[in-house]
Amino acid sequence: MSTVAEIKQAVSKLPQRKKLALVQWLHTQVDDRLNDEEMMTLAAEGARALDKREAA
Repeated sequence: MSTVAEIKQAVSKLPQRKKLALVQWLHTQVDDRLNDEEMMTLAAEGARALDKREAA
């Protein structure tokens, strides 16, 4: 699993439209009852999914 620093670094390298897509995806995944660890897991999954899409 990625660390927060790795996620921040990866997100900072995304083009603006990919960042917006990530934000939108995260909003569909977020439940206000999630704890910080669950939120970071979702963020890491989203970042990996975007990386796979971009590589394809």
